[in-house]
Amino acid sequence: MEITVRRHGESVVVSIGERIDAYGAVELDKVLADLLAEESLACMAFDMSDVRYLSSAGIRSIVRTLKILRLRKGALALCGLRSYCKNVLDTAGMTRSLDIFVSKSEAMNFLQSVQWERQALENWDNLESMDSPIGGFKFIPGENSQAELKVIGSVAEVLHSRVTEKRMFSRRFSQTEYSLGVGGLGDVPEDYMKVLGAMITIGGTMAWLPTDGHDLADFLVPQNDTGSVLIRTPFNLTISGGFNEYVMFNSTEEGGTTLDKLYRGLFLLARRRRRDFKGIIGVAAWTQVSELMAGTLMRSPIDEFAPANGRTIIDPLNSGEWWSRDSIPRHRNVTCLTCGVGVDLSCDLSVFDPAGLYAGFYIDPATAGDKGHILNNHGAVFEPLQMPEKMVSLDKSIRQVSAKAEFKDMRKLRDNTKITRAFMGISYIQKFSQDTSGWQGLGAEAAVSRGLADKRYRQEADSPTVPEKREEEINKFQRFLEAQQAKLGTKN
Repeated sequence: MEITVRRHGESVVVSIGERIDAYGAVELDKVLADLLAEESLACMAFDMSDVRYLSSAGIRSIVRTLKILRLRKGALALCGLRSYCKNVLDTAGMTRSLDIFVSKSEAMNFLQSVQWERQALENWDNLESMDSPIGGFKFIPGENSQAELKVIGSVAEVLHSRVTEKRMFSRRFSQTEYSLGVGGLGDVPEDYMKVLGAMITIGGTMAWLPTDGHDLADFLVPQNDTGSVLIRTPFNLTISGGFNEYVMFNSTEEGGTTLDKLYRGLFLLARRRRRDFKGIIGVAAWTQVSELMAGTLMRSPIDEFAPANGRTIIDPLNSGEWWSRDSIPRHRNVTCLTCGVGVDLSCDLSVFDPAGLYAGFYIDPATAGDKGHILNNHGAVFEPLQMPEKMVSLDKSIRQVSAKAEFKDMRKLRDNTKITRAFMGISYIQKFSQDTSGWQGLGAEAAVSRGLADKRYRQEADSPTVPEKREEEINKFQRFLEAQQAKLGTKN
């Protein structure tokens, strides 16, 4: 049997010949023994594109190699599997425990991420750290990519309860991996239109709270994104483009730090540390929550249920019928997978496309106050699961929670939810894109002006709060909501 070994950086690719039968497995084991004698080797890929036959002896070789590499905090990736070999592994119940990829390039990208994780953990004590009045922050470098916020639909459709079947979107789970909004599951509109509720997708999982009066959340972890089960949504915010850095936060405040304080800290640190901060961040996280305060949408925002007075569902005259807001903690000492977006209103948001900005955000009169920011966070709630002291991979962490912890609930989080620890992926949003596919409307995407962003940095980099700009942005949102009401002919 022909076996070829090639090095790619700190990883090794083993290309295997046609048959891994009893004889082939012996030959493979000889090659692997020589390779694994190098104790620093922790990442390996098996290119099996030429393998037509796989026996139980070959599976033992795979499992033995996998165990050794995992003890070294590494990984084994399989790629190019033919259908017969894939079926053998399926039959042996192995596919869920193996990292299998279609192409060699995908396998190498995965191994590079594992190598990065190993290096970050080994270098943990030397990573950038900062102490603050609310707690300690440790920063792990992420992807050097341009993060964007994809807006599906418009929050105005929800606020005015004018959602119709024509204003609904269907998306695969992989298209909204880190997102929050309003939505549901079902095959036909009759299954989901009248029960649309708060929704979160995070790391391949989906949770939503139907507005059917039972106040019980649904949770789904799809093993294969076949497209046979689709997310239905009239409004969704998806964090796209990767996380620019990861942050470990440990609260030093008694009882934990409120969500709005944590965001305020992230905004302040971003102003001082990041030139790519333009005023909006996307955050996905594993959080340990000491007190969870929820805001619950109680009715589906479809046109059939629209308030008779023509005002929005967050208007003080209507909010009592549409929203339930916790005054005491709904859950205590739980684990949460959260996804959220925060807007710092003291920044010059004119660098963003106004259409995307106003389609994605709103100011709730019941919670706005003088905080100077807009937050929108949803959380999937689980029984407590101990968080490791050192973490660098958010995707892996999320998979651990969904696999090991028992799901309890899903809620829209109020800003006074208290957090004791959090491991967060942070995206510094550079632009909006409005995804209108599958709907009659058309959206235009405006380019972000880098000149305006640089000017804002020079003027505001050293100023943690700019009350005048904050007030200006609040007024913009209020005028936007008033204009929406005027279009409906409902403003008094």
